[in-house]
Amino acid sequence: MLKRFVLITSLLGIMRMAQAQDSTLPAAAAFDSAALLNDLLSLFDTTGVAPARSYTMLSMGVTNRLFSLRNNRLNAGQATTSTLVYTPSAGYYHKSGLSLSVGASLLDDLVKGFRATQFSITPAFDLTGSRYWQLGVSYTYFHITDRYSVYASPVQHDLYAQASYNKGWLQPGLAVGYSTGKFTEIFSFKLPGGNLLVDTGNYRLNAFSLTASVGHDFDWEAIFTKSDALSFTPTLMLNLASDSTRSLSHTIGPNLLRFLSRNRRIPRLQGKNSFRAQSVGMSLNLTYSTGKWSFMPQCYLDYYLPATDQKRLATTFAVTAGYSF
Repeated sequence: MLKRFVLITSLLGIMRMAQAQDSTLPAAAAFDSAALLNDLLSLFDTTGVAPARSYTMLSMGVTNRLFSLRNNRLNAGQATTSTLVYTPSAGYYHKSGLSLSVGASLLDDLVKGFRATQFSITPAFDLTGSRYWQLGVSYTYFHITDRYSVYASPVQHDLYAQASYNKGWLQPGLAVGYSTGKFTEIFSFKLPGGNLLVDTGNYRLNAFSLTASVGHDFDWEAIFTKSDALSFTPTLMLNLASDSTRSLSHTIGPNLLRFLSRNRRIPRLQGKNSFRAQSVGMSLNLTYSTGKWSFMPQCYLDYYLPATDQKRLATTFAVTAGYSF
């Protein structure tokens, strides 16, 4: 009975939120449902193998992430981190490991009011029958409702895979991500004579990322009642990536564009960047489960390594509540 409790409740903390892209695009080792599930089950299951069961999960979150559902590093480079985004989602998880989830990003746009800026659909597969290995792969398609909004993701196709080995006290992991998409930006610039210059630019983004990580799960049960559980997972990450942003069309000349690009949505993603170390990060995940409910705050700190005139430290967060049946 306890194994079933942990199986259901640990997965409730998973929020697949909508968000968008980073300034250098290394793939951050993001929180994964199978990872937390196996970690909690290992405390109570002598075999280490999760019992097979299908279930549905409903969740609601609040976050400042805009660009990706699983890739923390991708979100760390977004220019706007002060806007609260509400992220309802629903998913069905089959006992085979296959799952399908849908979600939306809702926010209070200063110009257009409270509305949905994008929707997402994510088919995925997570290995849940292994005691020590955690494997998962997912693909997310983002449908953007307003391609001119600074709150919309520049990514429409987001592929992400992760693996970790959890036999020892420290748990090493590896994550690979590939993201691509098109986006449009409008920028206004006042000329010395007082005239207003407006540029509309269309871009194509491609990004490959690789993240090496090491972390540890601290787990407790019976915190306040006999049927609750708590898990805290700090993870240290090294993010490597290559990316390119190609201009498809503009209404003004390229020389002025180079000057204006510093103020755009993803200023570090101009041009082409070769594969290199992009940042180091720390992910802090806390999950509290009781009954069929789960509550999970997450925080990600990212320090940008290459030379830049932008701030190096970026912080993203998410707070999620979920219910499964």
